[in-house]
Amino acid sequence: MKKKCILALILGAAFMAQGCGFTEGTDAVVTVVDSTPTPEPTEAPEETATPTPEATAEADSTAAADPTAQAAATEQTPSGINVQAQDATYYAVEGVNLRSDASADAEFVAGVLSGESLKCTGICDNGWIRVDYNGQTCYASGDYVSTTPPAGAAAATTDTAAAAQ
Repeated sequence: MKKKCILALILGAAFMAQGCGFTEGTDAVVTVVDSTPTPEPTEAPEETATPTPEATAEADSTAAADPTAQAAATEQTPSGINVQAQDATYYAVEGVNLRSDASADAEFVAGVLSGESLKCTGICDNGWIRVDYNGQTCYASGDYVSTTPPAGAAAATTDTAAAAQ
């Protein structure tokens, strides 16, 4: 029995000795490096003097006389979208949601039915219109409004004018 235990220990040690320290080329690692060509230096372009336009005295006097004319023409929505001031009447082509800003993600303020007129106070760069609705500044998508009155609204206006005479 003692011999069997010693034989088993020797065989186990022999198998363990085989696995330790014997490597068959696994330490060799190949690293591929892609090289990029070095760009050739180019000459920097020479700076040329740009002519500055000279303002005329007439243009200066016009700008000095009405400096708010340009500022009033372009305003911005709360989110920073430029608005060109314009007074016009638009009509809802479909049911329109009026929003607190010129975006479909803005807070809903009110709904307008098809054919209802809207007092436009400006056109936004993103296609929305700024309207004055019940004394509140709102925004409507330009996709759902038109400057052309609906057929029913034109007939109603003519009937009202005829009745007034």
